[in-house]
Amino acid sequence: MKFNLKQRITAFTLMGMMVVGGAIPAFAAKAATISKKPVIGITWKSNTQNYANFKKVIEAAGGIPVELKQVTSKDIVYDKDGKVAAQCLAKSGSLKQSYANAIKSKTFSHTNAAAVLKGVDAVFFTGGEDVSPTLFALPQKEANKGEGINATRDVSDYTLMAYCIGKNLPTLAVCRGEQVMGIVSGCAFIQDIPTYYAAKGVAYHDTHRMPVGAKNRTYARHDVELTTKNSHLYHIVGDTKLANVSSWHHQSVQNVNGTDLIQTAKTVVGGVEILEGLENPKKTFCVGVQFHPENDCSLAIAQGKPEKALCKVDTCMKFFKELVKYASLKK
Repeated sequence: MKFNLKQRITAFTLMGMMVVGGAIPAFAAKAATISKKPVIGITWKSNTQNYANFKKVIEAAGGIPVELKQVTSKDIVYDKDGKVAAQCLAKSGSLKQSYANAIKSKTFSHTNAAAVLKGVDAVFFTGGEDVSPTLFALPQKEANKGEGINATRDVSDYTLMAYCIGKNLPTLAVCRGEQVMGIVSGCAFIQDIPTYYAAKGVAYHDTHRMPVGAKNRTYARHDVELTTKNSHLYHIVGDTKLANVSSWHHQSVQNVNGTDLIQTAKTVVGGVEILEGLENPKKTFCVGVQFHPENDCSLAIAQGKPEKALCKVDTCMKFFKELVKYASLKK
């Protein structure tokens, strides 16, 4: 059946009335549903990062993943490649104290944080390198046994975390991300866990990370004990223990004393406690864990290796589903 111009105009008008009145055509309803999905930003790591697996996990949790751009500061000098210039760095690669102090001032007007997060409903902070000890609330001399520090990423992550906390943006942080959450909040910090064990006269058996040079080196596996039921973490796990988490770290937040954070989990080996979870109860969803739930999700969902996902995948996925849920509430 053919329609003349007048009939076509009438038809489109009726369609518009249907949409306004609530009778939305099927294709429009589908588009509306898609548009309501929250946008989950994944923190910048480098210009060559590959976050394909993380994106699949976030998509499976119901979110729209986006890779965030690098957060920069006018208080820092950058080279032509966008990296923190040598004049801002100590020999080890960490931020010099004066530049770290500028970042710790949290002067967001000197940064592009607001622009980077425009249209973003929640943020996932990933794992990675050690953090410059000059960024600690009480700065320390480097004692990380010479492991890699990425000052360019430190500036980006520290500023982004401080901005997210300040703006109450739903945040899930793992490993390095959790450490940055603690550092921004003023927590005491352990720069090297083996050294920390040795100072207590206790043998360390590589519980939290397989040793360098180990055959088929991958994530270490251990159990985590939840320390409070009044937390997002307990709601996610639904138990007082989470078994076989993926672990790869030699640093840790030491405690949350004097901060807005609460401790939510720990691992105790040889009588020595290592903090495994923290969150900010004053915020809607500000959750950090020292382990890597995204690894088990990735193994099962993105890499097609569910047999290698030794931590409960449904539980690990719930971390991301909760992030998406709170991001949706923000919308």
